[in-house]
Amino acid sequence: MESAWDRPETPRYYEAFCEAHDRYRRANAKLTDKAELSTKLRRVLDVGAGTGRTAEAAICQLGPTARVICVEPSAAMRRVGKARLCDPRVRWQAALPRRPGSFDRILCGAAIWQLKPLAETVRRLAALLRRGGALCFNIPGLYLQEGDAPGGGDDPHLLELPSRIFQAPAAPAVEDNAPLTAHLVEAALRDAGLRATAWSHRIRWTQEAYAAWLKIPVLTECCCAGLPPDERARRIDAALAAVDRTSWRWETWKGWTAWK
Repeated sequence: MESAWDRPETPRYYEAFCEAHDRYRRANAKLTDKAELSTKLRRVLDVGAGTGRTAEAAICQLGPTARVICVEPSAAMRRVGKARLCDPRVRWQAALPRRPGSFDRILCGAAIWQLKPLAETVRRLAALLRRGGALCFNIPGLYLQEGDAPGGGDDPHLLELPSRIFQAPAAPAVEDNAPLTAHLVEAALRDAGLRATAWSHRIRWTQEAYAAWLKIPVLTECCCAGLPPDERARRIDAALAAVDRTSWRWETWKGWTAWK
């Protein structure tokens, strides 16, 4: 069965969002900073690599002999990533490597909550780290059941746009049927034998950016599965025209750097 991530429209809308808005660019800059990358590192693994945005942020901090393995199960996302990230240090593949203890750093930008079950994923990634290496990942606070502070405009929580599109705001996916929390994340890291440090940052999440993000087809699959992606985008634009486009709210991201 084809995944929504494998449809050609998904990387097209994802890349359009990334080109116009800085949400993932800022998240990746913080992630790679907290991963303590350097020219001394030789092997880096990027899990859930998408179109290579996290790897792109990482390679400028690595030396000429470093190697970055981008693991992305979606053939459509992988194809776009290969085309846009033309660096001889980067290699792409669909599945995780199997050789234990072979990576200095493992990065996972805005994806780890999709790799279920989380505890098993963390154990598998921890096994791939060498001693002294680190797993570094981030998660939007809302996905951890943590509310964000209001921003400004007529809709300072950005609730009106999804309510016009979906009748009710769509909830983010969580692990199995249990809500994902920071406590569960830290327990998974601890059980995998990793010593973790938590960190966070926040951005202004604008109405315009939110609308562009919702156009990524996989994000509306649970509500609009019967609609082609371009029709979903048309409806999102119509909803955006009916709300205050200048509204914004704060969005907090939480992250962990977990050392082996």
